[in-house]
Amino acid sequence: MLFKLTSPILEGIEYINLSGDYSYLSSGYYDSLDAELSNLKIIPTSQDILDAYVVPIAMEKARINELATPHYDIITDKLPPPPMMAYPVNPFFNTGELITEKENLEQRRKALSMTGKYAVLCQKLEGDYRIDMVRCVMGKCLNKPYELFAQDVFEIFRIPLMRIRVIVVSKEYQLSAIEVLKYEELTLNEKKILSEMGSWQS
Repeated sequence: MLFKLTSPILEGIEYINLSGDYSYLSSGYYDSLDAELSNLKIIPTSQDILDAYVVPIAMEKARINELATPHYDIITDKLPPPPMMAYPVNPFFNTGELITEKENLEQRRKALSMTGKYAVLCQKLEGDYRIDMVRCVMGKCLNKPYELFAQDVFEIFRIPLMRIRVIVVSKEYQLSAIEVLKYEELTLNEKKILSEMGSWQS
């Protein structure tokens, strides 16, 4: 799903992959990889995809770029006390789970780690918090309070279509994870953002 840019949004970028699902080994991932092998200047690249979708890498990239993140640990044996967001650390599955109860922690660890095959990244939720999902289309967000945050996330990760899981605390928005937002799920107003940037590649 290649879209040709006609406005200079990112320097040197000519095409965007609008699959929206860039999961490792998905068709969206291979669309970007094929474009790279054809020497097209495209986002996201296969490296962009792994940087964004593998949560521990995303946390480190956010930290390096001074984007707020929650405190987190990567565990292999015992989950810390809740509340937490927990993400399996593997390239095939990045859907997080909110854990608020102490019951069944070992069962949750086994499920998230595939019975110890993978580590689990645990983000500590402290104080008065809430978790929001923010939709972002080429750095634009129609939810006004999140406009600047969505723009910052896009500039760092270069994922054209994304849901951003945000931990909201009193002093800041914290990046929790970047998740799939398929083109087919866009609203008319979100598609209008794209129509003002370019056209479909024939």
